[in-house]
Amino acid sequence: MKKSTLHKAVSAVLGLAALSAVSTQAQAFGGSTFNLGPFTGAELSANSTAPFKSWTDYGASNFGWVHTAAWATLRIGSASDIANGVTYDVILTIRGRGNASGNATTSTLDNPAFSLWTGGTNATTTNGHGFHQFNQVRGADSATNAALTTGGVLNSAQGWIGYANAGNGFTNGDGNVVGHGGVNASTSWLTNPAASSWSYSQLNQNNGSLALDFAQLTLMGLKSGHYLLALGGSCPSPTPEADCGRGQQFSFTVSQVPVPGAVWLFSTAGLGLAAMGRRRRKIAL
Repeated sequence: MKKSTLHKAVSAVLGLAALSAVSTQAQAFGGSTFNLGPFTGAELSANSTAPFKSWTDYGASNFGWVHTAAWATLRIGSASDIANGVTYDVILTIRGRGNASGNATTSTLDNPAFSLWTGGTNATTTNGHGFHQFNQVRGADSATNAALTTGGVLNSAQGWIGYANAGNGFTNGDGNVVGHGGVNASTSWLTNPAASSWSYSQLNQNNGSLALDFAQLTLMGLKSGHYLLALGGSCPSPTPEADCGRGQQFSFTVSQVPVPGAVWLFSTAGLGLAAMGRRRRKIAL
């Protein structure tokens, strides 16, 4: 995956010494950036890395840290879809990957989490944000997330779409309560928030059930447009390595919400009835 200039931009603005003063993960400076590509129905997937507490660095401020989280851009729909306001029902999922034993020596990212913002019809970017910390559950109108606008994110509540968190709940430095998931019902870029949802499963440290360690957003009626993701580990603990492991590897997928089988059966039955009706009309003639 292509490396971004995000790290250099943040380093130049703040300096490594300043980063070190506010985060124990600062010297790693290992965040990755990538483009998931356009989603038009076929599943997209990518593997990447982020430190185990980059989405919720433990401490007095307890924000997410821009310099170590993984950042991804995503376009929903084709250019024509964006121009015509076409919506998609999508599932976004982050999972740990690698060694499944779930202890502090594995490479797997335990307690994965992510946030999603939109730039609307304008492309978002992972380059040159020029900011250090981000609020996981707010739009670009918050003091912490104001600099997200340099990445193309819309202002105010229109910008933030939602989040999912497989770690523990906490209150971040902006005073926002962060649970296991949330969907922004105030944004016009999600046309069916009532039907949207989030789900998660935490890794069982005793049996290492890797397959169950995930965080997921199901977004119904998401408008075609450009989106920005912050992905990483969530561990708001004073002893994060012991509680969450040191893993970094994760996978992220974007997929279509499957049409229920009953709908397909209904559609097939409807076609059959229509065909029977046509045959009957021909006989009557």
